[in-house]
Amino acid sequence: MDEFSTEFEVEYLDTLKRRHGTSKMNANNVYQEVIANKHHIHMNATKWTSLGDFVQYLGRSSKCVVEETERG
Repeated sequence: MDEFSTEFEVEYLDTLKRRHGTSKMNANNVYQEVIANKHHIHMNATKWTSLGDFVQYLGRSSKCVVEETERG
């Protein structure tokens, strides 16, 4: 599971960096771009139970600046 988690994290952050740079983005929009790749790692194969858990992890580990909005 750790290997899948690492692969998912790398793929998500790479998509975020390549497609959006330093712009503010809705985490779900980036996730939709990740899963559009038919060879993506499924979230349920990772250690995170939800996209929200994953985004909180990215914020806690200082890999992204996470901002909670009224949309979530």
